Amino acid sequence: MLFDSVGSLKGGGRLRWRGVVGACSEEEIVDHLPALKEACAKHCPAQNKAYEDCKGRIAKLGEGDCEAWYFDVLHCVDHCVAPQAFKKLK
Repeated sequence: MLFDSVGSLKGGGRLRWRGVVGACSEEEIVDHLPALKEACAKHCPAQNKAYEDCKGRIAKLGEGDCEAWYFDVLHCVDHCVAPQAFKKLK
Protein backbone atom coordinates (compact mmCIF):
# COMPACT_ATOMS: atom_id res chain seq x y z
CA MET A 1 0.00 0.00 0.00
CA LEU A 2 1.45 3.35 -1.03
CA PHE A 3 -0.79 5.40 1.24
CA ASP A 4 -1.42 5.27 4.98
CA SER A 5 -4.59 6.72 6.38
CA VAL A 6 -3.99 9.21 9.15
CA GLY A 7 -7.03 9.39 11.42
CA SER A 8 -10.44 8.30 10.29
CA LEU A 9 -11.08 9.31 6.67
CA LYS A 10 -14.77 9.80 7.49
CA GLY A 11 -13.83 12.03 10.40
CA GLY A 12 -11.63 14.39 8.40
CA GLY A 13 -8.53 12.20 8.25
CA ARG A 14 -6.14 12.30 5.33
CA LEU A 15 -3.94 10.01 3.29
CA ARG A 16 -0.17 10.15 3.66
CA TRP A 17 2.19 9.07 0.87
CA ARG A 18 4.51 6.20 1.83
CA GLY A 19 6.09 5.45 -1.52
CA VAL A 20 9.71 6.14 -2.33
CA VAL A 21 10.49 7.83 -5.62
CA GLY A 22 12.61 5.57 -7.80
CA ALA A 23 12.09 2.53 -5.59
CA CYS A 24 10.85 0.42 -8.50
CA SER A 25 13.95 0.75 -10.65
CA GLU A 26 17.69 0.74 -10.23
CA GLU A 27 18.16 2.92 -13.32
CA GLU A 28 18.89 6.62 -13.09
CA ILE A 29 15.83 8.72 -13.83
CA VAL A 30 16.32 11.04 -16.80
CA ASP A 31 14.04 14.00 -17.47
CA HIS A 32 13.70 14.39 -21.24
CA LEU A 33 11.29 17.32 -21.04
CA PRO A 34 13.85 20.18 -20.94
CA ALA A 35 15.57 18.90 -24.08
CA LEU A 36 12.23 18.45 -25.84
CA LYS A 37 11.16 21.98 -24.91
CA GLU A 38 14.42 23.43 -26.18
CA ALA A 39 14.10 21.57 -29.49
CA CYS A 40 10.47 22.57 -29.87
CA ALA A 41 11.18 26.25 -29.17
CA LYS A 42 12.87 26.34 -32.59
CA HIS A 43 9.53 25.40 -34.16
CA CYS A 44 7.85 28.58 -32.85
CA PRO A 45 9.75 31.44 -34.52
CA ALA A 46 6.73 33.74 -34.95
CA GLN A 47 5.75 33.49 -31.28
CA ASN A 48 9.36 33.92 -30.14
CA LYS A 49 9.81 37.01 -32.33
CA ALA A 50 6.59 38.59 -31.04
CA TYR A 51 7.69 37.93 -27.45
CA GLU A 52 11.18 39.36 -28.02
CA ASP A 53 9.67 42.43 -29.74
CA CYS A 54 7.39 42.92 -26.74
CA LYS A 55 10.32 42.65 -24.32
CA GLY A 56 12.12 45.33 -26.36
CA ARG A 57 9.10 47.67 -26.17
CA ILE A 58 8.82 47.12 -22.42
CA ALA A 59 12.53 47.86 -21.98
CA LYS A 60 12.06 51.19 -23.80
CA LEU A 61 8.85 52.18 -22.01
CA GLY A 62 9.83 50.89 -18.59
CA GLU A 63 6.35 49.60 -17.82
CA GLY A 64 3.91 46.90 -18.87
CA ASP A 65 4.34 43.18 -19.38
CA CYS A 66 4.52 40.56 -22.09
CA GLU A 67 2.47 37.91 -20.35
CA ALA A 68 0.18 37.23 -23.32
CA TRP A 69 3.12 36.81 -25.70
CA TYR A 70 4.92 34.59 -23.20
CA PHE A 71 1.88 32.32 -22.95
CA ASP A 72 1.69 32.20 -26.77
CA VAL A 73 5.27 30.86 -26.79
CA LEU A 74 4.48 28.33 -24.04
CA HIS A 75 1.36 27.14 -25.87
CA CYS A 76 3.29 26.62 -29.10
CA VAL A 77 6.10 24.74 -27.33
CA ASP A 78 3.65 22.59 -25.35
CA HIS A 79 1.74 21.76 -28.54
CA CYS A 80 4.99 20.50 -30.08
CA VAL A 81 6.20 18.65 -26.95
CA ALA A 82 2.95 16.86 -26.08
CA PRO A 83 3.04 14.12 -28.74
CA GLN A 84 6.72 13.42 -28.10
CA ALA A 85 6.79 13.54 -24.30
CA PHE A 86 5.28 10.12 -23.61
CA LYS A 87 7.20 8.29 -26.35
CA LYS A 88 10.33 8.45 -24.20
CA LEU A 89 8.68 6.82 -21.17
CA LYS A 90 8.96 3.11 -20.55
